[in-house]
Amino acid sequence: MEEKNITVAVHCEENDTGDLYGVKKAFANGLLKGFNQIGIKSFSTKQCIEENIAFNLAMGFDTAGLDIWQKILNSNTPNIMWALDSVFSRHFKIAKTFEAFKNFILFESSQADLQATGTYLPQLKHGYIPVAVDTEVWQKQDCAKENDIVFFATVKDYNEIIDNLKKTMPELVFNLMMEMLALSLKNPALGFWQIYQAIKATCNLQLDAEQYMLLFQNIADIVTNQQKIKLVQALSDFDLKVYGNEEWKKFVSGNVKYMGECSINETVEILNRSKISLHTHPFALCSGLHERVLNAAAVQTFCLCSDTPSFKLEFGDSLGYFSQKNIEDVVEQAGYFLENEDERNAKAQKAFEIVKTKHNWSNRAESIMKIVR
Repeated sequence: MEEKNITVAVHCEENDTGDLYGVKKAFANGLLKGFNQIGIKSFSTKQCIEENIAFNLAMGFDTAGLDIWQKILNSNTPNIMWALDSVFSRHFKIAKTFEAFKNFILFESSQADLQATGTYLPQLKHGYIPVAVDTEVWQKQDCAKENDIVFFATVKDYNEIIDNLKKTMPELVFNLMMEMLALSLKNPALGFWQIYQAIKATCNLQLDAEQYMLLFQNIADIVTNQQKIKLVQALSDFDLKVYGNEEWKKFVSGNVKYMGECSINETVEILNRSKISLHTHPFALCSGLHERVLNAAAVQTFCLCSDTPSFKLEFGDSLGYFSQKNIEDVVEQAGYFLENEDERNAKAQKAFEIVKTKHNWSNRAESIMKIVR
């Protein structure tokens, strides 16, 4: 496929009920701009259909455009599904439905899933490409840093999750899940596939796809929510503002304030007015990147991040890190970086340079074109 003859259609869902904060819509707009910035013609799928614009590559985030995938694939046009979450968290069955099509491709947001996907979806063409940030939207503003620490996240009560699973799961399955959960909490740098391989090595355990998904989804849910809650509770003496769903009201105490939900445009402003943006990486995206860190770096706000290997590899010492094994470490790190403004700002500037040169949507468009070529 010659580059000059390529036209890309990007699936953009206007009313995606699963896109509460408009992240997928923003990503789609960013990707459209990214292709145009590198000289590749790109339009929304809707525009292509309405204006009869021929395209020879289609793609979208998660299941955007699902209703026309079959028609696109039947016309021998490649269609890419870019999964923002682990495919084992959501949309596995959809990926399986299309895996036999030679022109269907899955982009995964976590390298930790690659072996599992190859095992449970052996016919599927797939690979890892991380998300990016739109540096035209996420920009530094000239304003005072009036917030000490901010944290953007939704949350669920992990104890309630465990209690409900204990009531509904067969006892043997629940006990296996709790054993894998304990191992996951002790080894936060490992993905679920690695946890499964460790358990598998000690007993005769063979999980089929349904069993793997069941355990993956529940363990990821518990681990990630426990990390979020313990992180916020550890910082109860700090000026920490939490943005997200109302469930947070159950877990904030001390000086921590729950601020409600916020749009992308509001988040840009809040980040700009904050000294530290907090991030703990989701278990399901182990070995991937996350927009929270990229967004903070793009507006040149310092990010204090869990010591996730994928971030250390990409950002080195331009971020601050706290130990996920010892969540109290975040108290020491937050205190240190609040007191050391010059170091904090120097790291934020360095992280900005990394994002600007490696993690914008034109970078991702270039990566996609290398695959297409």
